[in-house]
Amino acid sequence: MYKIIFTYFSFIISLYFLSTEGTNAQSSSFTRPVIGVLSTQLIERDSLAAKGVRLERDKFLTKYQTEVRELETEMRDEDQRLAQQRNVLAPEVFQQQVEAFQQKMGSVQRDLRVKQQNLTAVYEQALNEIRQEMMRISSTIAQERGINMVLPQQLVLLSDPSMDITRPVLEILNERLPSVAMKNPEVDTENKDSDKK
Repeated sequence: MYKIIFTYFSFIISLYFLSTEGTNAQSSSFTRPVIGVLSTQLIERDSLAAKGVRLERDKFLTKYQTEVRELETEMRDEDQRLAQQRNVLAPEVFQQQVEAFQQKMGSVQRDLRVKQQNLTAVYEQALNEIRQEMMRISSTIAQERGINMVLPQQLVLLSDPSMDITRPVLEILNERLPSVAMKNPEVDTENKDSDKK
């Protein structure tokens, strides 16, 4: 939560200084705040680039969910097999099979965790690219409209609709950045596996 607030605060301060570059530095008069409101959540939900990135992420999520279900089934089947052989195999042989199974399952689970972590990382990278372009567009619109402070809409309780710059930012963003390529989250994992071999 603190990280999000800090990010928004940095965003607001950056736009403030960008939009007041032309102000006379020698003037000691108080600058009257001209506020704009931007719904970052709406842009991250409705922009073409964000929608495309979510679709790519969801493909991998579906794949990993399938792998998890298959792993759970395999674990149940192997557990039943070992239970049936407990009284058939010699204790040391049975223990070896249990340990081998545990090592195998642990390795598979670690691989899945790494994939999920990589997916989160590349998804955030793609979103950050969208956010950076959103900030550049917001800065330009703020300067054109004489706005010297832009606040995230989710932090504003009430505001006049004329203060909202979300729609023009979204329209320009869709024109400039209709799509963002999300990196393959499995590339790093595959490269690491190749290095081990």
